[in-house]
Amino acid sequence: MKEVMIKYNPYKVETFVTIDHDPVKENSVFNVGDRRLQEWVEKLPEWLYKECNTKKIHLIFHGTQPDYEDVLSVLDDDNLKKKGYEFEFVHIPAKEVEDKEKQIKEIFDEIQKGPFEELKQPDVINAFENAQNSEFHVSVVATMSAGKSTLINALLHQKLMPLKQEACTATITEIKDNDQFPFRADVYDKDGNKLESTENLTYKEMERFNDDEKVSRIKAEGNIPFVDANDVNLVLEDTPGPNNSRNQEHKEATYRMLSESSKTLVLYILNAGQFAINDDNNLLNHVAKSMEVNGKQSKDRFIFVVNKLDDFRKGEDNVEDTLLKMRKYLEGKGIKNPNIYPASALTALDIRTKLKDQRIVGYTEEELDELDVSEFIFKVKTINKREDMHLEKYAPLTQSMKEEIESRRNTAEEKTAKINDAMTRSEGMKELALIHSGIVPIEDAIRIYVKKYAKTAKIKNIVDTFAKKLEDQKSFERAKQSIAASEDERNRIEKQIEQLEKNKNDGLEAEKFKKVLEAVDFTKDVDNQIKKIITETQTRMAEKQSSVKSVEISPNEAKQMGHEFEIFTRDIFAATNVELQNTIVQSLKKQADKYLTDYKIRLASLADDVGDSEITIKPLELIQGDIAAIDVEDMISQITKTREKSVENGGHYEPHWYNHIPFFGDFFDEEWVPDYKSITVSYLDAATFARQFFTPIDKKIRQKRPELKSYVEREAKRIQDQFENKFVELDQVLDKKLQELKEVAEDKENVEIQLQKANENLSWLEDIQNKVNGILDI
Repeated sequence: MKEVMIKYNPYKVETFVTIDHDPVKENSVFNVGDRRLQEWVEKLPEWLYKECNTKKIHLIFHGTQPDYEDVLSVLDDDNLKKKGYEFEFVHIPAKEVEDKEKQIKEIFDEIQKGPFEELKQPDVINAFENAQNSEFHVSVVATMSAGKSTLINALLHQKLMPLKQEACTATITEIKDNDQFPFRADVYDKDGNKLESTENLTYKEMERFNDDEKVSRIKAEGNIPFVDANDVNLVLEDTPGPNNSRNQEHKEATYRMLSESSKTLVLYILNAGQFAINDDNNLLNHVAKSMEVNGKQSKDRFIFVVNKLDDFRKGEDNVEDTLLKMRKYLEGKGIKNPNIYPASALTALDIRTKLKDQRIVGYTEEELDELDVSEFIFKVKTINKREDMHLEKYAPLTQSMKEEIESRRNTAEEKTAKINDAMTRSEGMKELALIHSGIVPIEDAIRIYVKKYAKTAKIKNIVDTFAKKLEDQKSFERAKQSIAASEDERNRIEKQIEQLEKNKNDGLEAEKFKKVLEAVDFTKDVDNQIKKIITETQTRMAEKQSSVKSVEISPNEAKQMGHEFEIFTRDIFAATNVELQNTIVQSLKKQADKYLTDYKIRLASLADDVGDSEITIKPLELIQGDIAAIDVEDMISQITKTREKSVENGGHYEPHWYNHIPFFGDFFDEEWVPDYKSITVSYLDAATFARQFFTPIDKKIRQKRPELKSYVEREAKRIQDQFENKFVELDQVLDKKLQELKEVAEDKENVEIQLQKANENLSWLEDIQNKVNGILDI
C-alpha cells in the first residue's frame, strides 16, 4: 500500500504532494501550481493510480476540514470500491478560517498602535475594512411558480417577498444581512435614481414596489437569521425569472450572475411537479456552460433546489424517483453531477411564521379544530411521521454538515420527549419538521461555500494589503537606516536623489513615457474575441432556425412560435451581451496591467544612471503599495396565404342499402351522412416564418461588431487618460518620499538618533511582517 501525503493550503492556494515520503517529480500531474483543490480533486483517483501504479492507497491529507471533506467525497465512493480501489484516510487538521480571522484582527490592532502614521492612514484602514467587509452575493433564480419568493421568505423567517402565483418579481431585490430589525430599504429606478426610502420595510410595501413600473431595483438591509453579519456580509439577490423580467437589463443581470466569470453562489429553484419546461432551457444551457470550467468549485457554486415537495401525497408520489428524474433532466442539459437539495419551502415558512410562538401539542380535538393554524400543525405532525418526507437524507451533505444536522436532530428529539412540557415538546417537533423540510441543509450549504471559497479569498486579500504596505514602509526605513549609518554613503545618496529628481523631471523622458502608453493597442485582440462571440451567437440562431421544418401552420400557431422565438432571442442576446462585457472588461484590465508594468519599468529606469552604490535607491519600492421590438403580426400577415378547404357542415341520415331488404330492413339503424361546405383558410410555412424572424436579427448582430470595436477604443482611451492622471499622483508621492530622504541625509547633527530610530522601526516592522506572513500558514 502506497503512502501519499497531500498538503493543501487554501489561503496561499498551494499544494505539496509526497509519495512514500518523497516529493513528486517535476513532471507529475500533482504539480498543479496555484490551482484550487476543487479545480482538480475530481481527477484524484485517476492521478493516484497513474502516479502510484496501485489502487491501494494510504492517504494523509493535511488541510482544512471543508477541503478534507471534498477529498472524501471523491475517494470514499462505492463505484471506486467496485473497481478495486482501497483507501485508508488520515486527516491532519489545519488552522480553520475562524482562527485566521482572529489572527488578522489582533495584528491589525497592533499595527494601529504601532509607530507608523503611514499605516494608520484612511487608505490603509479602508483597504482593511473593505477586505474585511466585502459582500458575498447569493443569487436566487427560478422560473415562474417554482416557489422562489417562498424560499427566500423561509430563509428570512418572515413574509417579505410578495407571494403570487403569477409572475410577480419584476424588480431586482438585494437583501443584505446586517443583523438589525426591522428591514429598511432604498428603492431605485432603471437609471439608478433613488425614488424613496423606508425604515420599516413591510410585505405591503414590497407588493407596492413590485407593482410600480418605475421601480427597477430594491436594496434592503435587515437580519438574515442563518448567518452572522460579523462573520460575512451576505446578500440575497432576487432576480426576475426568465419569463417575466420587464426589461433586457434585468435579463442580462440574471445571465451575468450565471456567467462563469462570476463568483456568485446560485440557488436555482425548480418546481418538483413541473420541471422540464421551456422557460428553463436557455438558462440551464448557460449554467452548463459556466460549470464546464474550474472543476468542483463551479459545481459547488450552483445549488439546485427541488421545491414544492410538500405537495406530494403518500402512495401517489415518490420523492426519490422525482429527484432521480430531476438529475437525469439536468444531466440531459449538460449539467453533470448537480448538487440537488430537495425542499418544502412552504412548510419551513409556515413553521417560522404562522407557528413561530405557537405550541402544537396539548390540545383536545375540539380545541384543535377551532385553531386558525390547525392545518399547519397537522402538516408538522405529518412531515415528522412520514420518513419518505425527511428531505435532509436526500441532500448531498458533507460529513461536517451531517454531524451538525444530526446534533440538531438529537436535541430536537430530546425536546419532543418532554411529554409534560407542551411548549418544549412543541419546539422540538417544529425543529424536527424544519430539518425534514430541507431548509436547514440549504442554509448549511450556503455557509460551507462561503467558508470554503469566499472567506479564504478574503483572508488572502487582507494579508496582501498588509504585506504591501509593510514592505513599502520597510524599504523606506532601510533607506533611512543606510543614510544614517555611513557619511560616505550619505553623500552618495544625496547625489543619487539629485540625479533621480533630474531624470524624473526630464521633459523628454516624460514625453517618451507618454508615447509608450499611447502605443499600447488591445483593440485588435479584443476585436478577434468579439468576432468569435458574435459568430457563436449567429451559429446558435442558425441552429434554432434550421430546427423549424417546412410545415403548414395557422397564424395563431405562428404567433405562439414568434413568442417562443422572442424569448429565445432575448435570452441569447442577454447571454451574448454578458460574454461581450466580460471580454471587454478583461481586455481593458489587461491594458491597465500593461500600463502599470510600463510605469514600474519607468521608475526602475530612473535609477539606471545614478552610479554604483550598495544603497542604490529603488523608487519603485518606495510607492509599490499605493433589441428593438419585432412586429410578429406584420411578419405573419406578409407571408400568410389562403386556400379553399372543405369542412363538415351538418349532415343527414340515410337508410343503409340493406334497409330495403324485405323482413330485415327494420332491424338496422339509418346511417349518418355528413354535408360539406367550402371555406377559405389562412396558413403559412413554419420554416419561412422562422427565416423571416431571424434574418433581420442576424443582420443587426453583424452591424454590432464595429460599434463594439469603437466602444472598446473609447474605453481604452479613457483608461489611458485615467492612468496618466494617476501617474502624476504617484510621482508626487515619490517626490515627497525623496524629499524626506534628502532631509534625513542633510540632518548631520542627529545621525545617531536617526540610526537608532530606524533600527527600532525596522525591528518592529520585521516582527509584524513575520506575523502577517504567518497568517497564511496552515
